[in-house]
Amino acid sequence: MRGILYFILLVSLVSRAQTDYKFIDKHSDDVSCLAFSPDNTHIVSGGWDSKLIVYSNDSLYVIQQELKDFHGAVKSIAFSRDGYKMLAGGQEGKLAIYGFNDLSSWDIVGLDSFLNINNSQINKLIYGPGMRTIFIAGDDGNFITYDLTKKKILKVVTKRPISAACVSIDRRSYFIANEGSATITQYDVFGKVLRTYEGHLDNVTDILVTPNRKYLISSSKDRTIKIWNLQNGKVENTIIQHTWAVTDIELDPFGVYLVSCGLDGGVGLFSVETGDKLMFEVLPKHKCNAIAISPDLTKIAVAASMDGSESSGFYIIPTKLKARNIKLPKRYFADKKEKELYESIYEEHKEDKVEKTEVKPKPVKTPSSKEKKESKSSSEVILKKSKQVEIRMD
Repeated sequence: MRGILYFILLVSLVSRAQTDYKFIDKHSDDVSCLAFSPDNTHIVSGGWDSKLIVYSNDSLYVIQQELKDFHGAVKSIAFSRDGYKMLAGGQEGKLAIYGFNDLSSWDIVGLDSFLNINNSQINKLIYGPGMRTIFIAGDDGNFITYDLTKKKILKVVTKRPISAACVSIDRRSYFIANEGSATITQYDVFGKVLRTYEGHLDNVTDILVTPNRKYLISSSKDRTIKIWNLQNGKVENTIIQHTWAVTDIELDPFGVYLVSCGLDGGVGLFSVETGDKLMFEVLPKHKCNAIAISPDLTKIAVAASMDGSESSGFYIIPTKLKARNIKLPKRYFADKKEKELYESIYEEHKEDKVEKTEVKPKPVKTPSSKEKKESKSSSEVILKKSKQVEIRMD
C-alpha cells in the first residue's frame, strides 16, 4: 500500500515538474472560477469545495482571506470596473455582493448583502460596464437584470438552463446559449430575438463581447473558438488549437487579447483582431476548466486538475506581453446612502491613521543665561566632590 502511495506521489511530482509553472493548491476540490481584481493586486478563486479564496497577486500568492459563505460550488465571480465590488454565486442560487478593499471591513472582502432573486443554480454573473446593473444567468433559464439603484428586476425567459451569456457594452443586447445547444441567441432587453448565431457543432461553453462592440467570441465542446462579426453575424475567424472541449475563454479589459483553456490541458493566448496564436501551452495530464488574464497582461491564471491527483488549484503562466499601466474609473456609488456611509467610514479611517502615525514632539525649553550659569557652577561642584573620593584595595 505504501509503495502505491509513493508511486502516485512520484507521478504527481513529475507531472507538476513538466509544467514548470507556479501551482497554487489551496482548495480541497476543483477550482471552478477565477478572477483578477481590476487593480491587479489580488486573485480570487471559487471552487467545488464551497470556498472563495483571496490571494495576493505577487510572487508569493499568499492567502489574504478565505470566505465560506456558500453551501455548494461557487460557479462565477465578477468585479465592478472600479474594483470596489465583487459578485459571487453558484449551486446554492444565492448571489453575494461584497465590498472589495473599500474600508467597509477590516478584511479585504466584506459581505454587503445576499440577493435571492433567482430560484436555481447561478452559472454566470456579469457586472454591467456602467456599474449600475448586474446580470445573472441560471439553470432556471432566466437571464436576470438587476438595477442596483432602483432595486428592480427585469427578466428574459428562455426554455432551458443557460450555460453561457454575455452583455454588450451599451447593455442593449444580451447573448445567450442554452444547455445542450450549439446556437447563440441575441435578445434585446425585453426578450425579443434579434439574431441567432449558428456555426458550432457542439454545445457552446462560453460567450464574450469585445468592448468596442465589434466582435462576439464563443467557445464550444467542438474544440473551436469562433470570432463573429456583430454587424453581419458572420464568422470572421475560427481558432482551432485545442484537441478537446474548450471550457472557458476570457478577454483582457480592452478586448485586445483572448485567453482560452480546455479539457486537453491547453492554455492559449490569441489576438482578437486577427485570431493569430500568440502562445499555446499544454499542461500534461491536466484538464483545465477556468481561466483569467491579469489586467496588466503579464500573467494567466488557469484552474487545472490532474488525473489521479487529489490536489486542486490553479497555475500561473507568464504571457511575455509588455506590462500595461492600469487606470481605473472613479468609484461608483449605487445610491446616496452608500456614498454617505463610505464617506463616514473613510473619515474615521483617516483619523485613526493620523492618530497612530502622529508623534507629538516634546517641547524644548531654551535655558536662560541665569540657568546656564547655575548649571555650570553645579557641574563644577560635582567635579570637585568626585576628586575627594578615595578608593582603597587592601
